[in-house]
Amino acid sequence: MSNFDEKIIERLKRLEREVERLRVKEQGKWHFLTTPLTSTSWDGDARSTTDKTLIDLSAVFGVPAGVKAVLVNIALRDSGSAANECNISLSPSSGAGGMTARCSGIANDKFVNACLTVPCDTNGDIYYEITASGTGTMDVYLQIYGYWL
Repeated sequence: MSNFDEKIIERLKRLEREVERLRVKEQGKWHFLTTPLTSTSWDGDARSTTDKTLIDLSAVFGVPAGVKAVLVNIALRDSGSAANECNISLSPSSGAGGMTARCSGIANDKFVNACLTVPCDTNGDIYYEITASGTGTMDVYLQIYGYWL
């Protein structure tokens, strides 16, 4: 085999590796965390009913900008959950819908846990919406255990 042929073969191998790298990058992948990303804004502070509100995941949790989705662990409780509709919804937009965790119909002030995979907006952020039984009655903890990049 000539030197020219060897160079062509080597170049083809490099191009194949680059195509595979780009294919993986384009498809994205999960980055799971052994230590969750946390925030003092979401560590059990008392919350009230709230319309859709943006959470800048980069600023609040340190999630890389532009992620496609996040794996969120939620712990919530409400002092009036036994007789009221109490929940938090997380979504990629300010429109209707979202992934929801509820503590409705259980004993007052008992924690409920949920793990949600939440799509993000184009900036890698999410929106939250809370339905609480009253003013400052719901305690919410959010932890990010992974993200799709």
